[in-house]
Amino acid sequence: MAVQTLATQLRYVEDAHDGLGLTYRQIAAAVGADESTLHRWRAGESAPRSIFLSRMDALREFQQELLETMDANAARTWLQTPVPALDGRAPAALLEEGRIEPLTRLLLRLNLGTST
Repeated sequence: MAVQTLATQLRYVEDAHDGLGLTYRQIAAAVGADESTLHRWRAGESAPRSIFLSRMDALREFQQELLETMDANAARTWLQTPVPALDGRAPAALLEEGRIEPLTRLLLRLNLGTST
């Protein structure tokens, strides 16, 4: 994995933190890592294995779809609000379980205007 690609993926981690208000703990859980490991990646002390890079790609796709659906302020609120299509769970709770893909699919369906 090229350094530029890793730097780009880590930028999306920072965007999720700064722009969407997710904690580093939530982001680490979403990509299946410990928070301390995420901080080592951010500090350049170690590099993520390919499975974690793949999960960071999924996080990036989720963020892109989310911000195509709503602005960042609305996204912050949505992440913390129970959603009927998620069985009344808040999207942030699914992220903490590493369930990025179902959230991305939900947003994609919303953006395409298909039923949830």
